[in-house]
Amino acid sequence: MPSVVASMTLLWICATSVWAQPLLFAPAPASPVQVGPGSGQMILADIDRDGHLDMVTRHLFDRSVGVFRGDGKGGFARFPGGLMRLKDQPGALALADLNGDGMLDLVVTQDHADAVDVFLGDGKGGFTPASGSPFTASGSTAPYTHGLHLVDINEDGKLDLITSNGHSHELGILLGDGRGRFAAAPSLKLNLRANQSFVAFGDIDGDGHIDLVSISGGPDSSLPSALKVWRGDGKGAFAALPGPPLQVPADPHSLMLADLSGNRRQDIVSSHGGGLVSVLENRGAGAFEPAAGSPYSINRDAFVIVAADVNRDGRTDLVAATVDSITVLLATGRSFAPATPISFPAGPGAYKLALGDLNADGAADVVASSFEGNAVTVLLGQTPRRLAAAPPLHPTARRASPVR
Repeated sequence: MPSVVASMTLLWICATSVWAQPLLFAPAPASPVQVGPGSGQMILADIDRDGHLDMVTRHLFDRSVGVFRGDGKGGFARFPGGLMRLKDQPGALALADLNGDGMLDLVVTQDHADAVDVFLGDGKGGFTPASGSPFTASGSTAPYTHGLHLVDINEDGKLDLITSNGHSHELGILLGDGRGRFAAAPSLKLNLRANQSFVAFGDIDGDGHIDLVSISGGPDSSLPSALKVWRGDGKGAFAALPGPPLQVPADPHSLMLADLSGNRRQDIVSSHGGGLVSVLENRGAGAFEPAAGSPYSINRDAFVIVAADVNRDGRTDLVAATVDSITVLLATGRSFAPATPISFPAGPGAYKLALGDLNADGAADVVASSFEGNAVTVLLGQTPRRLAAAPPLHPTARRASPVR
């Protein structure tokens, strides 16, 4: 009899656990939010310092940037004067306090020249051009200056701007003076010799200096992508680590660094054509090895991946923008597995996403772009809770009741 009782108890626990599993995300009441045609990259940040996350959106074809106030519930409305018309198509966006006044400033790359526009924020949703803007990062004129990174590359306590060109594989460097002005430094030629490339910055080897990771390759599935680590010297120079590059699947779509295991080491996440996602664990001293089961197949191409603990189990998960949906891989020890469901619908052209706690409930929320539409999708993370109690078991039952 005790064994029967134990079995019944275990079955009841399992039934209750399955019954109580909530969805990770649900559309916000205001979703989709109208932002204008062709939304691309988005940034979530508290621009007006009211405690709610606001949103900045990039619109390539009408050469504009939108600035929207968040209502703390997942809704957004454009700030007065929050439609910024630009002289060139915006390539990439970044927000940071560049002049030390406590208010967020905006940086926008120009798509057809390696130059950046710097706009100083007024803390109320408004931005005005900084003195000397735009700043030229390099002499490259290849129309693909989409990468933008804000890092203190020379460790002087002031943010610098680094632009990356996915075609010429050149990094333009602008050194900041801490007052919103920038001066060009020698550009960095990566000589990757590939159709497309991506870069990411972080302290890879734990020496306190910013390092560089690059991935390059093309759509030919017979040729793997090459992933290289470049060690930074803390003065703005980088040197490739000796040895052959790491090999990951062909056709790279994105590259990201994040501490996925909580050991204070930056791991590498990249996405590829054919719906593949690679995770490389940082083993220290610039050495990496694939996580268990990597690369993972998600059956859809991912163009941006963001790391966050979306199910609040203390592990870092992966959230990807997958063209018309948001796709989630949940951390399971040293590996990743598809969420249930794995994808959540978004608007057409969901090539970009941003994560943040929009409604201050402690759960990560998602905003997804719609390059072929006029609105962004807002998905609110669902806080863990028991959705319903499982039906009680009959005292003589040997099997759990079916889950409805």
